[in-house]
Amino acid sequence: MKRREWNEEQLEKLLQQLPSIKDKQNPKDLYQSIFHKQQNRKKQRAWITPTIATVAAVLIFALISPYLFKGITRTNEESAMDISSTSSSELSKAENNPHEDTSSTESSSIEKNATGNLTISQEIKRDKQETFVTDSEDSENIITVGLTDNNLQNVIPISIEEEEDKEEMDQIKGFNPESIENQIGPLGFELKNSDLKRENNGEIIIDYKSETGSITGSASEVSYKESIIETFRWLGYKKANLYTNGNEGIEFGNTGKETELEISATRKKAYLVYQFDETKTKLLVPTRESLPSIKEAIEVMKQGNDIIELQPSIQSNIGEIVIEEDDELLEIEFREGSNVKDNEESIIMLESILLTAKDFGYEFVQFNGIEIEEIGVMDVTKPVEVPFSPNPIEGN
Repeated sequence: MKRREWNEEQLEKLLQQLPSIKDKQNPKDLYQSIFHKQQNRKKQRAWITPTIATVAAVLIFALISPYLFKGITRTNEESAMDISSTSSSELSKAENNPHEDTSSTESSSIEKNATGNLTISQEIKRDKQETFVTDSEDSENIITVGLTDNNLQNVIPISIEEEEDKEEMDQIKGFNPESIENQIGPLGFELKNSDLKRENNGEIIIDYKSETGSITGSASEVSYKESIIETFRWLGYKKANLYTNGNEGIEFGNTGKETELEISATRKKAYLVYQFDETKTKLLVPTRESLPSIKEAIEVMKQGNDIIELQPSIQSNIGEIVIEEDDELLEIEFREGSNVKDNEESIIMLESILLTAKDFGYEFVQFNGIEIEEIGVMDVTKPVEVPFSPNPIEGN
């Protein structure tokens, strides 16, 4: 069938034949109706978008929350373990080192900070040894014994408090170095096999007990004689009369038989530092050889003696030391920049100088060029009296 084509004029006539349609709505009502529909459509769109976003966020949180919670738990556990391990390590140190230093102690505590979180605070206290000598005022209550190191290289004077209910000679003979080994390390006492008897004329009888009847070996011979001197010179004895098993004289392998030994309070020796290891107390030790002058003694104190394991007693940062001698007074001047402080090194240096000065016959030392008034127990603004003896050690 052939398709009929319509022209514009025919369409216009056809439309005119259609019945008329008239909108009976009030124009104002029609406008309000359209306006309300548009507002409701906007509200619906505004609600749908955040709702979808919220649902998505909830889903994401649900997925990651197990891992997040696990991480937080692990962090809290690690923090608790850190606190516990720190406290445990401090407790372990205290248990394993009950006598640790004499020079320093450390304590820790757990506190809450401003935000309420637990924190670990550490308080470090350093207790320096204030003196390495005994005061001259305490001489009546002090006994000094000369001990030897393991290699018989040095004789080390140790000062202990005298027991009231025990005779002086009995206390010296019965002294056991093992009682203070934890403080100073292993040392020997060469006079442990000798009987000791005091005489009224300022002399001492040494009766050596031996099956062989002699002392052989250079080191043993020197150590025995030095132990006698370093034990009795501090007590004012002038001479030791020597016996072997009740018979006069001691036979020494190198020098032959000797019946007496002179004891001098002033031996013109310099004082250096001996320390068995870093955990033990430092001790002030006289050199093996006498020195011609106090100036040469000061130089030796700067250098030490590595061969016999004695450290310098004068600090490496100390420059030139000017020495003035005036009868009983020795003046020591530290030049500018020496920076002498109130610490262990300076205490050892000044007290070593005091002991050395005593060995050369001085009674007082005036220290100049020190910017502070006190070092250890010493008032360095005025002449300092030389000490009675070195190395006060409390027995166990």
